[in-house]
Amino acid sequence: MGFLKIQYMTNIQLLEIIKVMEPAKRQEMALFLASPLFNRGKYAHEINRFYQIILDTAPDFSEADLSKARVSRLLFSDSDLGKSSLEMLVAKLSKLLRTFALMQQYLSENNEAQQNIDWTRWLRLNGLILHAQKAVTKLKGKKEGESLESLEGYRINLLLSEEEIELISLQDQYRYGLNLRMIIYDLDLFYHNYRSEFVNRYLLQQKVAQLPDLDILESGLSFYQSDSPLLQISQKIYTVLRNDFPTVGDFREMIDLIQANEGALSFVAGSQLYAFLRNACSLLINTGNFELNPTLHAIHIDNLAKGYFFVQGSILPSVYLNLVQVALRVREYAWAKDFTADFQSRVLGGDQDRFFYKFNMAHSLFAEGSFDAALDLLLEAPSNSHYHHMVRRLEIKLYYELRSDLLLYKMDAFRKFIMRTATKILASNLRAMDLNFLNILTQISQIPPKDKARSERLLKRIDAKKLLADRLWLIEKAQELS
Repeated sequence: MGFLKIQYMTNIQLLEIIKVMEPAKRQEMALFLASPLFNRGKYAHEINRFYQIILDTAPDFSEADLSKARVSRLLFSDSDLGKSSLEMLVAKLSKLLRTFALMQQYLSENNEAQQNIDWTRWLRLNGLILHAQKAVTKLKGKKEGESLESLEGYRINLLLSEEEIELISLQDQYRYGLNLRMIIYDLDLFYHNYRSEFVNRYLLQQKVAQLPDLDILESGLSFYQSDSPLLQISQKIYTVLRNDFPTVGDFREMIDLIQANEGALSFVAGSQLYAFLRNACSLLINTGNFELNPTLHAIHIDNLAKGYFFVQGSILPSVYLNLVQVALRVREYAWAKDFTADFQSRVLGGDQDRFFYKFNMAHSLFAEGSFDAALDLLLEAPSNSHYHHMVRRLEIKLYYELRSDLLLYKMDAFRKFIMRTATKILASNLRAMDLNFLNILTQISQIPPKDKARSERLLKRIDAKKLLADRLWLIEKAQELS
C-alpha cells in the first residue's frame, strides 16, 4: 500500500480506520480537522490537505493513488521536505483521528448516563457544589423511574452513589457515613453481578473445552494480596479500623507498609491510603497517645508537599482546619498562621464570611494565650453544620480561660445541643467525646485551686476516658489545679 508501508503498522491502521468510517463520519472528521480548537500548530494546513488527499481516493483507496511519491508530490513543494515529513503527518493525523473517534463514541446517545455522571463530577471538582447537587438529584429521580435490569444499570448506580457521597462529605459527615453504607451495597450488587457474568461464561466454556477447574471461586482475599500491594495495605487498614481502639503498634505497622510500597502506588492511591493513615493517627491521639502529634504534623507537611490534600487545586475545609489544629498542638504557631494565610483563597467551595480563616486564626490566638482576640474572631456556624460543635468547644474553652460568668450557660446550651440536635448530624463517638469534654470541664470548674489529691483523681478519670475531645487541654487544666 505505497506510503502506508513505509515503516510503522500504525500507518496501515490509519487507512483501515478511515475505510471503516461511514462517508458522513468522514466528512465530520474533515470539519473536526478544520477547527483550530483541535487541529492547531505549524502543520495544521498540511494535515487538512493530507486528509483530503486520502478522502479523494474513496471508495477504492487504490495503491496507485496513495503511493508515497504521489502523496509527497501533492503535499510538499519544498525540496527539504520528504519522507520524514510525511511520516510526521501520518502520526499527527492518526492522533487526531483517534481523538475524533473517541469523542464520537463518548458523546453518543448510548453513553448519555456516563456523560451526566462526568458532568456532575466536573461541577463538583470546580466548586459548583449547588449545581452538582441539583444534577445528582435529577439523575437519582431519573434512575428511580427505570425498572429494567442490566449490568450497565448497576454500574451507573454505583457511580451515581459515589458522586453523591463525595458531595455529602463536603457538608454533612453524619449523612456521609450513612451513604457510605449505600455505596458499599451498590458496589456489591455491581461486583457480584459482573463477576457472575464472567464466571458463568467460564463454566459454559468449560463444557466444550478442557479447561481446569476455577479454583479462584472459593479463594479468599489472602489469595490476591501477594499480587496486590494496594489490597495488602487496604486489608491492614481494615483490620486496624475494625478495632474500636487501635494500638500504636497497629499504626506503626500501617505506616511502615504504606511507606515500603509508596513507590508502587499511583498518586490517587497514595493520597487515599495516607488519608486513612492520618485518620488512624488522629484516633490514637484522641485516646491519649499524644506522642504521635509530631508524627501526624510531619505527615501533614509531607502530604501537603506531595499534593495529596488538593482537589483541583483547592483544599477541603476540614483539612484546612485540621492541619492548623495539629500544628498548634506541637506549638508550631508560625507555621499554623502562615498556612492559614497562604491557603485561605484555596478552600474548596470558597470561604463565605471568611469563617474557616477566622476559625483557624482564633485557634492560633487561643494557643498563644490571646483569649479576647480569639473570642472576637469567632463566627457562628449553623446548628446543622458539622463545624458547629467545634466552634462551641473553642468558645467554651475561651470563656473558661477568661473566667467568664457565661461559662456555665454556654456549657449547658452545648449539652442540650448534643442531646437534642447533634444526634442528626454527628456520629455517636463524636457526641460521646463532646459530652465527656463537658463532664470533665464541669468537674474542673468545681475543684478549688491547689487541691492536689482531687486533681490527681481527675487526671485518672481523664486517662480512663477513651472518647474525649480536647483531651490534652483538659489535662493541662486539671494539672493547673494542683
